[in-house]
Amino acid sequence: MGKAFRIGLFLKIFLLSSAVSLISLVGGYWLLEKEMVRRVTLILKNESRLVLDQLAHAVAIPVLGDDQLTINDLLRTFSLQNGVKEIFVRGKDGKLLGDSLNARNPEILKTLPSLRQGDKIFFHHFNDLNYALASKTVFFGKVPIGTISIVFSDKPYRTIRKEILSSFLVLGMAGLILSLGGAFLLSRFLTRPIKTLHQATESLMGGDYSIQLVPSSRDELGDLTEGFNQMVKELHHKELLQNALIRYVSHDMAERIILNPDLIHLGGIRQEVVVLFADIRDFTRLSNILSPEQTVAILNEYYGSLIRVILDFQGSVNNIMGDGFMAVFGIPEFLPEHPRVALECALALREEVRICSKNRMERGLPVADFGIGVHAGDGIVGNIGSGMRMEYTVVGQTVNVASRLEALAQPSEILVSQDLSSRVKHLFSFSEGYPIPIKGLDKEVHVCRLIGKK
Repeated sequence: MGKAFRIGLFLKIFLLSSAVSLISLVGGYWLLEKEMVRRVTLILKNESRLVLDQLAHAVAIPVLGDDQLTINDLLRTFSLQNGVKEIFVRGKDGKLLGDSLNARNPEILKTLPSLRQGDKIFFHHFNDLNYALASKTVFFGKVPIGTISIVFSDKPYRTIRKEILSSFLVLGMAGLILSLGGAFLLSRFLTRPIKTLHQATESLMGGDYSIQLVPSSRDELGDLTEGFNQMVKELHHKELLQNALIRYVSHDMAERIILNPDLIHLGGIRQEVVVLFADIRDFTRLSNILSPEQTVAILNEYYGSLIRVILDFQGSVNNIMGDGFMAVFGIPEFLPEHPRVALECALALREEVRICSKNRMERGLPVADFGIGVHAGDGIVGNIGSGMRMEYTVVGQTVNVASRLEALAQPSEILVSQDLSSRVKHLFSFSEGYPIPIKGLDKEVHVCRLIGKK
């Protein structure tokens, strides 16, 4: 499917502004033309009435006496008035008594009205000739004795109208050019900051949080720019929090916590968790024979690999205690698969230790081995500490049991409480269980070794 045709905002604003300007010019021209035609028609009618009234009074006696010479003299005099094209006078019997031009225009003559009763003026318009014909009955006293017809031409007014419309077009075109220029500048003014915001958004999507835009105006666009700057700050702050959180929990868990902050119980809550402890065996002897730099290097190399494994299994590294660490599965929310995931993580940790030790031996470096203890049970989850230093962690007997199992584990051994192994015995292989005493508990805890997956 092809890419949809796209019209830029600049072009849209420019075209819209140009269309409005052009429509205004054409509409103004059309309205002016109609108004001028209306006014010219009105003027022609008014002048026709005036000339007809004067001429009817002047020719009444000559018409009655059939004095054609006097009639024609009067017609030539009145025909000099502006807009008068031709004047006809007919007698009572319809005979043509006078014609100002002696043109005998057949097109006009056949439209001349017959003698009508009553003092009325009749108008007739010739579309093809652009003339207006006005007729009036001539009375002597109250007796109709003939008719007068005057042909008016709108040529003088059309000349004036043409000049006015030409001036309007010149001014209108100048206004159109100015409006198009204004539309262009307005489009640039509106789209430039929006384009800048678009480019800044793309940079932000690429992870650049150093963007700070300067508002180009003190209006809604300026407010939008300020809002964008504030959004960048908040997103940067959120990114820093997420990066810090990912150092302790998996990326998926960090996103869940950020999207659902209610999962973090600030006041503390009792819930089920799976706790895993891992510790380097015989670390005291190892640290005595290694330099401080070598000691830190071996810890960082092992921890770099092991912590990555824990995060891959959606666990959280809750505490690092020198030569050991504690990982928790099930915070801030415990899920039914966490017991299985915790033991799969323990097996993956043992394999990662083996691989890391092999690589170090190939480089002639000292190696370490870990003992691991895993236990599931209720714990107190919440923020523990003071106003100066807080830590979201787990405390309680479950943590103590897991720590005790880790202390009893031999190198590369994973000790699991029977409470945990009984839940997943269909998925993993375990050794025979045996009881061990736990300080603070009235009864012994049965433990077994994790051998592997079935």
